[in-house]
Amino acid sequence: MQSLAIGTAVTLVLFGLGYVAASNDAEITSYVLYWQAWVMYQLLPCSVSLMPGEFLCESMAAAKATFFAGIPVGILIYSAVAYLVLSLRRRARPLA
Repeated sequence: MQSLAIGTAVTLVLFGLGYVAASNDAEITSYVLYWQAWVMYQLLPCSVSLMPGEFLCESMAAAKATFFAGIPVGILIYSAVAYLVLSLRRRARPLA
């Protein structure tokens, strides 16, 4: 449960910092801070056509969906990392 709280906090802080960076025209910094949405957007297949002349990778609806889907993905990834770090720390402690 502690790792889920850590993963949520890290994701929301990085999301907020990425938003502030994007507001200040620091696009690359924003992509680095909120990388999971960028990766998901890059994985959209450009060969899927929604309407004549509009492809999935060019759709605003798909861009919004990947942007907001990055939040739970980030929570899962950062929670898993926190769980691994916390479990390794517990193992490294000598039993008293």
